[in-house]
Amino acid sequence: MEKACLIIPCYNESARLDMAAFAAWQGKIRFIFVNDGSRDNTLEILKQHEDKSHIAVVDLKKNLGKAEAVRQGMLHAVNMPDFHDFDWYGYWDADMATPLSEIENFLLYRKDFAPKADVILGSRVSRLGSSIARSKLRYLTGRIFMNIFRALFKIKAYDTQCGAKLFRPETLKAAFEKPFISRWIFDLEVIMRLGDFKIAEYPLQKWKDIKGSKISSFGVMAGIIGDIIKLYFSRFR
Repeated sequence: MEKACLIIPCYNESARLDMAAFAAWQGKIRFIFVNDGSRDNTLEILKQHEDKSHIAVVDLKKNLGKAEAVRQGMLHAVNMPDFHDFDWYGYWDADMATPLSEIENFLLYRKDFAPKADVILGSRVSRLGSSIARSKLRYLTGRIFMNIFRALFKIKAYDTQCGAKLFRPETLKAAFEKPFISRWIFDLEVIMRLGDFKIAEYPLQKWKDIKGSKISSFGVMAGIIGDIIKLYFSRFR
């Protein structure tokens, strides 16, 4: 398998972190956990498992949001002495709603169906042969926003918001060098930044809603709408 390094943003994840599951991939995947100003003992748990070759920890003293946590993790990766030893960099949700075993499927899909792809997006498409356990509310909300994204930003992707994505090293500067305008839909902003890079969507075999997500709260919905407005008008500056 090609070598991958994953950024794992963490905010108050102590009850959901399964460090044994991450440890099972030692020697195959390097993890950079970004503690995003957690108020629980997330940082303590991460520090207990930190080692030079498998797990690194970046500690943000204040909560800056997932977008900035992912960006800081990518900036840390770019400055690693062995940066060029990895074929892929990506980010993955700490709750592993997308199991880590899907990484091999990402790469097989790219090899067989999109060999020139610079970026592979996980896509939650419910179909025969897959196991996509997603709440009806989350699904409907996601489809409404995706239709808005397509209309306003001409994005062809089916699912920009899945928290599992892989990037070739040469894409990282374009995608993550500058701070994001948006806080809640930075995944969309990443795609918009990638310009002429080739992007493919891999339809996940497995994905599961994990308890504890606040993505459907009113405050988050308002934040997403605000981000859409900011992103739309940023194009005219």
